[in-house]
Amino acid sequence: MSFDDEIDAARKRLLDATVENPVDAFDDLAALQGLMTHLREKITSRRLAFSLSDGLEDEDDAVLVEITHTQTEEVIGIIVADNGEFVFESDFADYFDDFVEEAAEEFVARLYEVLRAGLPEYEIDQGETGED
Repeated sequence: MSFDDEIDAARKRLLDATVENPVDAFDDLAALQGLMTHLREKITSRRLAFSLSDGLEDEDDAVLVEITHTQTEEVIGIIVADNGEFVFESDFADYFDDFVEEAAEEFVARLYEVLRAGLPEYEIDQGETGED
């Protein structure tokens, strides 16, 4: 078998696998929409807003959930669905630890704890009172 034949065979296997198990951005969207239901049920707060967003600057087709601190209007973290896992990432590493969980319920429970632990210090450092 020549080099080109091997490449053609590998390409055919990859294409066949894609047809049998399509990877679709809508799967991530459906996962995040389901997660939004859990977030709204478990984390109800005047301090935070959860919203679906249609992409990252470096990934045109990414769908994510933005967590916005309502008083500072800063996005304090994002949630993405990636290969069957939920990923929380924050640019505010001093307050909020990044993490990954597979199950939506476990993810929301851990997010609750991360936010509960980090928000008081974040608000003090930002000069927020935490009151409306």
